[in-house]
Amino acid sequence: MNSNLASFSLTSTEMLISRIFRRIGQLMIVLGILTLLFVVYQLWGTGFLTDRYQEGLENDFEELVEQVEQVEQVEQIDAPDELGTESASEPDLAEFLWRSEGEAIAHLNIPSLNLSKTVVSGVGVQALRKGPGHYSHTPLPGMPGNSAIAGHRTTWGAPFGEINELEPGDEILMQTVQGSFTYRVVEQMGGRGHFIISPNRLDVLEQDFDTYPNRLTLISCHPKLTARQRIVVVAELIGEPADYYPPPKRPVFNLNLSFGIEGGDAPIPAQPSNPFDEQEPSAENSSQDNPPMVENNASPAETTSDLGPPTVEDVEVTSFGEGLDGDKDAVPPTIAWGIAVFMIGFTTFYIGSRWKKWPSYLIGFFPFIVAVAIWFFNLEKTLPS
Repeated sequence: MNSNLASFSLTSTEMLISRIFRRIGQLMIVLGILTLLFVVYQLWGTGFLTDRYQEGLENDFEELVEQVEQVEQVEQIDAPDELGTESASEPDLAEFLWRSEGEAIAHLNIPSLNLSKTVVSGVGVQALRKGPGHYSHTPLPGMPGNSAIAGHRTTWGAPFGEINELEPGDEILMQTVQGSFTYRVVEQMGGRGHFIISPNRLDVLEQDFDTYPNRLTLISCHPKLTARQRIVVVAELIGEPADYYPPPKRPVFNLNLSFGIEGGDAPIPAQPSNPFDEQEPSAENSSQDNPPMVENNASPAETTSDLGPPTVEDVEVTSFGEGLDGDKDAVPPTIAWGIAVFMIGFTTFYIGSRWKKWPSYLIGFFPFIVAVAIWFFNLEKTLPS
């Protein structure tokens, strides 16, 4: 009798352990599937969305160029009167050049990389999802000064995924409403067309360089899938720059409704320096992240306007933008939706085990998929790319 009871107790324990391990195995399978789906979304799903954005942006940019051409025709027709004043008010070209974040401002073409993308204004999370983004505190491409553009390397179309393959002398073609401009990649130390810096080296966004004062700076994360460093490509403008148009004055509101879709458009201090003698950093020598800069000959009393093109704003930049660094504001909703995914999945399985399995799974499938999609959307925001 006692042996039968012990055998029954042992069998019950074994069944309980077996059930626990079976549930753990099922949970691991679900987590594996979710991880696989997220990777697919990151590498291919985001690229599909960017392609859709780019189609609309390309049309918008073409329409913008046509509008400017019409404006220029009107300006030619409106001849000045005897007093030298125009008979009609001259349209402000700055309104066509400086646009709101996420709107098309230029077209980027790099023949050696077979890259052709429409550039948008701003480097926030939402802006860089549409394509390469322009740092709006720097001059526009083609204008005098240092025009800076950021882009992803692994997700959202990965426009700058291969900029490490650019060689000195490679051409970068930019088209804006002011015309077409050609830039040539500058050679860096070691004969490369790029250099690597730490994320706090914001001096590459500055103006007033002694060498190549009219330049284009391309910036992205390095290595891929991390924001540990930045990869930078600098190209010099071939020929004369276009006229400089300051950005129009727009009303500024103190109400902060940022949900992680802005960022990176903070202005920049004007401190002369030259980042071109940068070296590839190594794990053995972290000091190479901040090599000495070539001193600029400008005196402290000289301003940006004294040395060259006027800057958009004379303010401080604190980062390369949330579009590259990841949106920290998206962490709480990511955690919340992760919990929601777990609770919906757990509830569905529990009801299925107590009621009818397949009807329960069918009912819980749709809210589970919606929760997973929102979770992926917020999780992707928090990651550098």
